[in-house]
Amino acid sequence: MTEQIASVTAHASLQEMLSFERLLSDLSAAFIAIPIQDIDHAIEQGLARIVSALGIDRSTLSRVFPLTGRAEVTHSFAVEGVDPVPKRLLPARDSNPWALAKATANEPIVFASLDELPPEASLDKENWRKIGLKSHVMMPIVVAGQLHGSLNFGCVRSERSWPDDLVARMRLLAEIFGSALARKRAQEELDLAVGFERLASNILASLVLSRPGEENRAIAMGLRQIGEFVGAERVALWHSGVGVPFGVTQQWNADGFSGPAAEGKSVDLPWIYGLVERGSVVRISHLADLPTEAQADAATLRQIGVRSLLAVPITVQGSNAGALTLASIEREHEWPAAVTPGVSLLAEVFANLHAREAAERRKLAAEVEAAHWRERLAHLVRVHTAGEMSVALAHEITQPLGAIENYALAARRRAAEAVPDMSRLVDLLDKVIGQATRAGDVVTRMRGMVQRHELEPKLIDIERAVAECVGMVKMDCELRDIHIRLAPEDSFPAVVVDEIHLQQVILNLLRNAMQAIEGAPPGGAREITVTLRVKDHEEVVVEVSDRGTGIAEGDLERIFESFYSTKSDGLGVGLAICRKLIEAHGGKLWASHRDGGGAIFSFTLPTATSVD
Repeated sequence: MTEQIASVTAHASLQEMLSFERLLSDLSAAFIAIPIQDIDHAIEQGLARIVSALGIDRSTLSRVFPLTGRAEVTHSFAVEGVDPVPKRLLPARDSNPWALAKATANEPIVFASLDELPPEASLDKENWRKIGLKSHVMMPIVVAGQLHGSLNFGCVRSERSWPDDLVARMRLLAEIFGSALARKRAQEELDLAVGFERLASNILASLVLSRPGEENRAIAMGLRQIGEFVGAERVALWHSGVGVPFGVTQQWNADGFSGPAAEGKSVDLPWIYGLVERGSVVRISHLADLPTEAQADAATLRQIGVRSLLAVPITVQGSNAGALTLASIEREHEWPAAVTPGVSLLAEVFANLHAREAAERRKLAAEVEAAHWRERLAHLVRVHTAGEMSVALAHEITQPLGAIENYALAARRRAAEAVPDMSRLVDLLDKVIGQATRAGDVVTRMRGMVQRHELEPKLIDIERAVAECVGMVKMDCELRDIHIRLAPEDSFPAVVVDEIHLQQVILNLLRNAMQAIEGAPPGGAREITVTLRVKDHEEVVVEVSDRGTGIAEGDLERIFESFYSTKSDGLGVGLAICRKLIEAHGGKLWASHRDGGGAIFSFTLPTATSVD
């Protein structure tokens, strides 16, 4: 009888393992090429299959914020009669410190009974007992050595054991969910970064448009927009200089959170001020994590109710001119890395405003100041253009990333074979490298465009430069069902031009053409044609034509005026900047009507021979 029971138990265990192996294989294949927008649904379906395959009560996916030690339940599924874990933020650092420490060390937590937990887990044990947990496996999700979350398997109606073989497979399952979670988080960070760049563009435009004497009002509005976007309750602008103490010049507080940013002196925040003065960004998510030498700063922050702080230095002409600080009062804040570059850009915007005011006070040459701000506006247009292309860029980058994941998983399966086929492994790794290079090229291309840039004319092949710009928008055109065609008519002499500025002009004209086609009545030709030709051996002519909404009579010149836009969400500086950039290279930019509807934008550039 005993042998019969053992045989039945072994058979049931084997069936469970086979079912779990099928689940592992199915989820691995399903998550490889799944679109970002479908990941949440796929995760929920996966959790439901886990609960069914293992015969457990509940499975949960949690996200951990390493800097603050908080955990967020993102997905949960439970059998009928058992409540899923609600989506909420949990102070894991305080409620489950032992579990957080184990997960941070990439160690799973496995217990068939709460009584198996060690004495140091007494607080965790009590909290688990309160929610009715009887048996549990918590498998940490670690990416690049950092804890990102956990996949949890729980029983609340009865206890059960967890065989070692099953626990090993659970780790593989956590890696699959971790990969999907990492892809989703990368997209969220991309959306956050693009959103913040757009916010920075709007704030910069409002500062540029502000009249003399209205700068303080524009800055105050900018501080409010920053705070509301990132969820900070207090945003402050600090100023320092020769003979001027480090202190707050302007501050915004959310409703119900009025109070000082600090006492207003560097002695109140000596450690933070020292780092900012040396040009370092200060990110504080948890006051308890501050070093010993920062205890005076911690005391000041506690006194004024600050729980988390981000401080970005403001530098003017190589010297510290102050800081931009974001403070969280209501709760601890993670300050995602995706936000920091945007805050730095805004700090630079305020620094440039200080520089402009100082220049006006010293009555610097108007031409120098105009060139300075023209380049700032040119940078604004490039950032705005990159923001509008974000969907296509994300799509273009996602394809090689998905392929990398697919090839890497295939390589891992090959490596696990008893006798790995090394030539096949090398081939798979070569494909991983190729796809990584492809994704890197997209990022490098965009980074070169949005970086701050000074004029650098050089000899270039204009046909190649135009073709690269067409390639940059090709994916976006495909997503909009627009055909784009490059039609060079001659062989072209070289031109002397700043390539970044040339790309900015071409991309701006292409984006305008795409938007004009999107706004046109249905049924028309959805086509953009880019033509290059040589005129009198002295000029290269580039034309961008479309069959879009066209240009109203009387607007052919007005559209090049600063801050005039025919689009409801337009900044009104794109075409004005493009004309200035072309004229700075000795060329001309104009618009004309296209026969049969649409518009043609044309510009000329002198050939290198004519310049000589």
